[in-house]
Parts: sequence; structure tokens; C-alpha cells
Amino acid sequence: MDAIMHTDVLVIGAGPIGLATANLLADQGVEVMLVERQGGTSDEPRAISVTDETLRVMQQIGVMDALAPEMLMDTGARYFGRREQLLAEVHPASPRLGQPGKSQFDQPVMERLLLDAALSRPLIDVRFNTEAFRITDAPGHVDTVLIDDGGKRTVRSKWVVACDGGRSPVRAQLGLPMEGSTQVQKWIVVDIVNSPGEPERFSEFHCNGTRPVVVVPGVKGRRRYEFMLLPGEDASEVTAPDTIIRLIQPFQRIAAEDIRRAAVYVAHQRVVLSYRMGHVLLAGDSAHMMPPFAGQALNAGIRDAANLAWKVAAHVKGTGTDALVDTYQAERRPHAVDMVRLSHRIGKVVMSTHPVLTTLRDAGITAMGVVPAAKGWLAGMKFLKQPHFTEGCVAPAGPAVPKAAAALIGRSLSQPLVTPVTSVHGETPDAVPLDTVLGPGWALLTFPAGSRSAGMQIQQLGADVEETVEVRDATGAFAALAGSGLTLIVRPDRYVAATAAPGGVDAALESLARYVPDLARAVMQVPQQ
Repeated sequence: MDAIMHTDVLVIGAGPIGLATANLLADQGVEVMLVERQGGTSDEPRAISVTDETLRVMQQIGVMDALAPEMLMDTGARYFGRREQLLAEVHPASPRLGQPGKSQFDQPVMERLLLDAALSRPLIDVRFNTEAFRITDAPGHVDTVLIDDGGKRTVRSKWVVACDGGRSPVRAQLGLPMEGSTQVQKWIVVDIVNSPGEPERFSEFHCNGTRPVVVVPGVKGRRRYEFMLLPGEDASEVTAPDTIIRLIQPFQRIAAEDIRRAAVYVAHQRVVLSYRMGHVLLAGDSAHMMPPFAGQALNAGIRDAANLAWKVAAHVKGTGTDALVDTYQAERRPHAVDMVRLSHRIGKVVMSTHPVLTTLRDAGITAMGVVPAAKGWLAGMKFLKQPHFTEGCVAPAGPAVPKAAAALIGRSLSQPLVTPVTSVHGETPDAVPLDTVLGPGWALLTFPAGSRSAGMQIQQLGADVEETVEVRDATGAFAALAGSGLTLIVRPDRYVAATAAPGGVDAALESLARYVPDLARAVMQVPQQ
């Protein structure tokens, strides 16, 4: 029998979620083995929309500069009614995370860039043509039998993260049930190339009541069309080139060679009841599946990766407790459920074919446009709720913390461009994204008392060199906190874990000690206000 292989974390599935998870884990200093049963990354353009939070993770991994030219950035959506009248034009509210609120991307491009990033990290062992066959959990580790061209072998890891898709063999083996349903309506999805001209920065939802259509633009001639499959239509016939050409004809002329992919799919709205069993965690589609109408499936998976990676790494290194890993489900599942419900609701609006219901729908959406509050809610896409952790690795604000500052707890920290105050070799330093200064671990972000400037002090907790860096934010992102003396305790995933009043940092860190005991020990090295 072959000797058992060892690694800190085994990641199963080399789609965008598995690749992102592996990169984030390695950047936290743990060894990762990434296995994928296919021979390489996918060449199918499945997911197509990304949020600012996903792009922030791409920035953190280091692929954003190469990804940006392959994306149509800062996009919105237009909804048309049963007579093709414009019902609403929506666009994400002003971005605050350092990236556009919504953009269109190409999944094969993202996967290739994430794979290149993984291959460049010595801590990641990437293995294609390798299938995870059997998982056996033990008190201190988990053994997984892998099958590759060389036969069967066993890898022993401290954790397994299953990113193996909606059909998830890992989820099936563990017997983890999902709650939800399957959408009745099927859709024809067509991706084309060689689309001429400059694309408009809006997706189009044609809610015509006969055959609803979704059109999603892209760069470099890419475009996606989605048509609702009508009763009695055959999947093999509607995906034939002649039929696809006919369906797209009202929008543009294409030839058979312009068709990149044509398939019929059915959407599911399901969420697994438990994201964890023993030392196995589920992420991405293995944990939740949702209709495409809100463009949230991949983004929910990237949120999973960003949330679990630092927690698993902390546990591997002995700086985080088992309770910290348990917060993964507590923080991620409620928002995933919200996104599934939202996607389902938007789908019901888009897919309706009932004459009376579509007439009422069009009238209702039009009426919202004349009510300022309703119009702002719709046009700013405020129906797309951002994650807000009320449970998990967060600490309640003390009575001395103002209500507005307390509201930051459990939310993603803004990421403006900031400029270090100290000059370097007599030169004024360039502005950099805030995350660059915060570093990869925990950090304190303090707004010195009495100062009404845009100055902030940043200290990386656990860093090799304990020092405080002062930066200035010319954008005004934190203007409300200037001079307050407040300190934000920022997690590695850039969520605010706590807000402390002057002199209260030690108590706030102590309140998080059941998850990360090292934070309490770090308090002696933190200068108090």
C-alpha cells in the first residue's frame, strides 16, 4: 500500500470557487492540495456576472490587473415590458469596495488566471485527472481516497473543502440534505462571439410575456442570450445552429461559427442544511444553487471562499478555535438563502407569460418609478442585500460606540484609495487600495481623537513588525469617523468584527477571544488611545 500523503487542506474541485479557496488558503500560510477530476479548467462560459466583493477577492489574490481587460465593467440592467417598453433601468449604487458594483466577465478567463496564480504558489499542489473517491473523518484529521492514472492513494488532511459543484459527490457521500425546489421553466443558454460594435453597459431583460429573453453583453465580441424554453420544445432541436440563428435574428445576425455554446438548463433553488460535517466544509454550488436572474451564484461561492479560508487557516495554525470554523455556516448560510429567494423572485417577474399578470407587473413597476423612495430602491439595486453578520465572529458594540459606527459591525469594510502620510526617500508615496495597507491578517483601523483630518492609523495584528502606519483618505469614505477616537477591528476577509471606543480595544479583542485567542494576547502590543 502506498504511503499516506499529507497536506493541511484538501480542496476538491478546481472551478473558480475551488481555485479561489486554494489561493486564499495558501496566502494564509497553509499547505493545500487541489484536486480536479477533469483534465484542466473549464472552457464553458457559465457564470457571467461579478460583484465588487468578488473583484475585491480577485484583487487580493493578485489577478485583477489581468482580469480587468477581459471584463465589461460597471454594468447595469434594463427591464422591458410585454410591449417592449422600458420599465426600469437599474445600476448598482456607488461602489465602496474599491471595484465596480457589477461587471460582466468570462469564466474560462477567470479560471485560467486563478490557475496560474495557484501554480505560482509553492504551498499549492494542483492535481488534475484526480477524483476524490471516499472520505473518512477522524477526530483530528480526515482521510480521502484519491483515484488518478496511478490508481488509488490516500491523502490525510486537517480539513477538506468540497467545491465540487451542484451535483457534489462529496455532499452525496456525506448524506447532507438540501432544502428548496427545482424551477419548472427551462432556459436555452447561448454564448456567441464576433458580436460587432462597442457593447452597451447594460444587460437586457425582455419580459415580453411570450418568450422572455435575457441579453448579456461582454467584451471582445462576447455576448450571451437566454431564451425561455416553451412547452413542447425539444432540447436537441432548439440548440441546433439553425434554431439558434433564428432566435437571435431579432437582435443581431450571426453565423453558425459564431456560436460558442448552446445548452438547455434548469435552475434549482436549494441550500444545504449544514455547511459542515466533521472536518469537511462545503462551498459554492455544493452548498447552494440558485437561478441566474440576480447573477449571484458565483459571487455567493466566492464569498464562501473568502469567509472560510482564513478561518480554516487559523485553525490549522492553532490560532483559531473550532468555534471559529463553525461561524462559517452562521455567517454564510443566511445570506445564501436570501440570494436564492431574491433570484427566484426576479425569475418570477422575468418569466411570467400570463397576460393579466404581465400587465399588472408592468403597471406596478411603472408606478414605482414615480415614487422617489421606491424609484431609488429599484434604480440603485438596493434589493440586492449586502451581507451583514449579526452572529458569528463579531462582537457587539459597547454603550460608548455611536449607533452609526456600531452599524459597521458585521459588514464589509469600505476600500478607498489611501495615501501613506510618511514620505519615502523624500518622495510623496502613491495612493494605494486600503487593503494593501491592512495586510492579509487582522488589523486595527483607528481614527485619532481630536483630528478632523482624513488621517487614519493602521496596525496589522500578528505582523512580524509591529508598527502603526498613518494614511490619509481623500475620498471621504470614513469622514463620519474622523476625529472620533474609534477603532475598527478588521478581520482577514475585510469584514468589521468590532468597533471600540477610545480605551476599549482590549475589551473588544477579549470578546473575540473564544474564536481567535491570539487577539487577546496581541492586546499588550497594541497602543491604546
